[in-house]
Amino acid sequence: MSAETNEKQIEPETAARINCPFCDEDISARAKKCRHCGETLDVSMRKAEEAVRSSERAAAYRPQAGSKNKVAAFALAWILGGFGGHKFYLDRIGQGILYLVFCWTFIPAIIAFIEGIIYITMDDERFAEKYG
Repeated sequence: MSAETNEKQIEPETAARINCPFCDEDISARAKKCRHCGETLDVSMRKAEEAVRSSERAAAYRPQAGSKNKVAAFALAWILGGFGGHKFYLDRIGQGILYLVFCWTFIPAIIAFIEGIIYITMDDERFAEKYG
């Protein structure tokens, strides 16, 4: 009877085995992921993983909320720099007010011209770290 019981236990296991379509290894037919190659076999689970990956890729290319554009800062420094437009854009309100107070001297316009050149030549990472 014990030999008969062992045959019954082995028989369902071998019947419920398939080959992985990705790595061709022998796996359980109920497996949702291959234990050899790690590929997802379940269709709904695979679609969910692909949706997560695509949303992560889209988030990587989307600018973060509150991030500042260095080209816009450059343009504002050159066009409205004498009035502190670029400082207000970069959330430097106190400096912007200071530029407004002294705009009649044209000194803020000269400084803003130089700052615009600094903004446009700065690395994107450094600009985002400092002003983003």
